[in-house]
Amino acid sequence: MKKVFLFFLLSTVVYASNAQRESRSRTALSSTSHFGIGVEAGLPLGDNGKPYSAVLGGNLQYETMPDTDLGITVSAGYSHWPLKSSYGSGSVGFVPLLGGVKYYFTPAAFFHAQLGAAFGTKTGMGTSFAYSPGVGLKLSPNIDATLKYTGFSKKGETLENVGLRFGFNF
Repeated sequence: MKKVFLFFLLSTVVYASNAQRESRSRTALSSTSHFGIGVEAGLPLGDNGKPYSAVLGGNLQYETMPDTDLGITVSAGYSHWPLKSSYGSGSVGFVPLLGGVKYYFTPAAFFHAQLGAAFGTKTGMGTSFAYSPGVGLKLSPNIDATLKYTGFSKKGETLENVGLRFGFNF
């Protein structure tokens, strides 16, 4: 996973440095606001990798652009954490509601940070503090990819993962 992360980060830096030569105009890439739908897949980190095999999910996201380099986002989704068979059957689920900012280094490369709450889907799970920083690329006017870290913290314990989100914006 570290090699994939480093490759994605290096690709982003190279792409961003080449894109600096392009115009900073964003009119060709997006309007001032849009909705998007995304799918996510990730791997649990640390001790979370023992009982959980993967993290799968999706979300809806709204972004408005008050400036050419800054986006404000609001998103809601679902995050599914299935248990490994050696730990029994079942899964843990969360419904994260997040708000955040996107800073565009170039018209196509961005940093995205979000904060909010994640509501457990099973009785007694309660609400966790949710946070998710990441870096991404607009692959086309309607498609973006984000490599991100996500954490759900509650009472000193954190479920964390590194994942990849592919989004379609309309």
